[in-house]
Amino acid sequence: MALRNGRGTISNVQTILKAAIYSIMVLAAVALFGTAGTLSPAMAQASKAPPKAKVKRVAKAVPADPTDRMADQLNARWQQENGAAFSGFTAAAPAAVQASYAVPAATTVPAAATRGGANDWGDRLVSRAMNYLGTPYRYGGISPKTGFDCSGFVYYLYGAVFGQRIPRMPHDMVREATPVARSDLQKGDLVMFGHRGAITHVGIYSGNGQFVHATHRGSPVMVTSLDADYFNTRYLKAIRLSPQ
Repeated sequence: MALRNGRGTISNVQTILKAAIYSIMVLAAVALFGTAGTLSPAMAQASKAPPKAKVKRVAKAVPADPTDRMADQLNARWQQENGAAFSGFTAAAPAAVQASYAVPAATTVPAAATRGGANDWGDRLVSRAMNYLGTPYRYGGISPKTGFDCSGFVYYLYGAVFGQRIPRMPHDMVREATPVARSDLQKGDLVMFGHRGAITHVGIYSGNGQFVHATHRGSPVMVTSLDADYFNTRYLKAIRLSPQ
C-alpha cells in the first residue's frame, strides 16, 4: 500500500513538473514573439532602407548661333513656297548635344574660302552637323526648332553654314553636284541611299567610314557607319555639292 502511494506521489510530481515546464515555455514564446513583432520606433525607422533619389536627365539645348538667322530666312521662304506639302509638323524637343563637339565660333564661310579644298568647307559642315546629334526626326522638318528629315537636315546646314539656298530634295541636289566615288569620299560629301535607283535617304559623310544624318521617324540625328547592313546594301552614290 505504501509503495503504491509512493508511486502515485512520484507520478503526481512528474505531472506538476511537466505542466510547469510547459507553462514556462509558453510564456517564453509569447514574450519572444511580442518582442520580435513590436519594434521600437527607432528600430522600425532604421529597418527601412532610404528611398533612392530619382535623377532627372535634362537634355541640353543647342546654343543659339547668329548664322541661324540666315537659315531661318531661307527656311521661311521655302515653307511659303512649299508649305502645303509639309504642313502640320510641330516643334521638336531640344537636341541633346554631344559634349565632344563645340559650336564653331564662326560658321559662315567667305566665298574665297569655299573655292579651296573640300576639307575646309567639309570640316565646317560636319562640325556644325555634329551639334544637332539627338535632334528628333520630323517629316518636312528643316530647322532644329521643328526637327529634321534627311534632306531637310542638309538643306538647313547649307543655309546656316554657308548662307546658301540649295535644292530641298536629294534628286535635285544631284543635278547641281559632282559625282564622287565611294573610295574618294571626303568630309562634307553627300551620300545617297535608295532602292533600284530611286533616292530615299541622304546623309553627310563625316569621315572614318561614317555619315551623320536625320534618320527616320522615331529616331534622332545620329552618326552611322556606311558599312551598317541596312545602308551598305542601299548605298547608291555620293556627290560633292561645293558651296557657291
